[in-house]
Amino acid sequence: MQLLPVVLLLILTPAPARAAESFSMGSALLQTSWALLLVAGLILAIYGIAKKRFSLGKIGGSAIKIVELRPIMPKSTLALVEIRGKEYLLGISANGIHLIADVSGNADARDAKPDFESLLAASK
Repeated sequence: MQLLPVVLLLILTPAPARAAESFSMGSALLQTSWALLLVAGLILAIYGIAKKRFSLGKIGGSAIKIVELRPIMPKSTLALVEIRGKEYLLGISANGIHLIADVSGNADARDAKPDFESLLAASK
C-alpha cells in the first residue's frame, strides 16, 4: 500500500528535463544498437549457463558410438553403430530404423576394424 503513492507521484509529475531533450536519428539508432547488444549478450550468457548446468551440449555418454554413416538414397542411410562393445548395422529410412545385422560376433570385427564395405558384404 505504501508503494502506490510513490508510483502515482512518479506517473503524474512531468519530467521537464526529459521533455526538453530532442532526439536525433543517430542517437536513437545508437541507443537501439546498445539495447540489442545487451539483449543478445544476456541470451548468450543464459544459454552458456544452461548448457553448463544442464549438459545441453552432451546428448548421451560414451556407451553409443556411431562408427560410420553411409547414405544410400536421399532418405535412407546405413549406419554402423557400436553399443557397449557390440557393433550393429542399422538401416535408417523415413519409415524407421531397422536392425540389418549384428556384426560384433564376427572374428574380423574383434581383431581389426574392417571398412564399411566388408561389413556390408559379410552381413549378406
